Amino acid sequence: MDEGQLPPRLSIDHKKCTGCRVCEQICTFSHEREFNPRRARIKILMREKEGINAPLLCHQCQKCLSACNRDALSWDDLLAVVRVDPDKCNGCGLCIDTCAYAAIFLDPVSGKVNICDLCNGDPQCVKWCTPGVLGFTGSPRVSSPMPNNQ
Repeated sequence: MDEGQLPPRLSIDHKKCTGCRVCEQICTFSHEREFNPRRARIKILMREKEGINAPLLCHQCQKCLSACNRDALSWDDLLAVVRVDPDKCNGCGLCIDTCAYAAIFLDPVSGKVNICDLCNGDPQCVKWCTPGVLGFTGSPRVSSPMPNNQ
């Protein structure tokens, strides 16, 4: 990343979230080539009684890095994201417990943690979020696959 350039970041407008969960589906498909929201790196917290739908995703605060005692988590300076080394991760959950945003998830298939990696600078959830809940700054690579994406 060039000096003075802002790091890539996802933004969230919680009030627009309809709870459609398309972001979870496209996340899992992009990473795992299957539609299984339990494996997603973004989750929708749904509180039906209160009418709340809130996307949970990594804020890239790096607090989880020091929680991992297996060095399975590292910082990617180029994309400004936390990376997970699946060969080192044992799924112990220390990083999950440390995350103040409840945004690190245990993959039920691999037994390893999943953390948003911004799809390597091309976040698919932003492209497919038709209500415009998710936004992305810091990269010109995001373009909508859908003609009416706001």
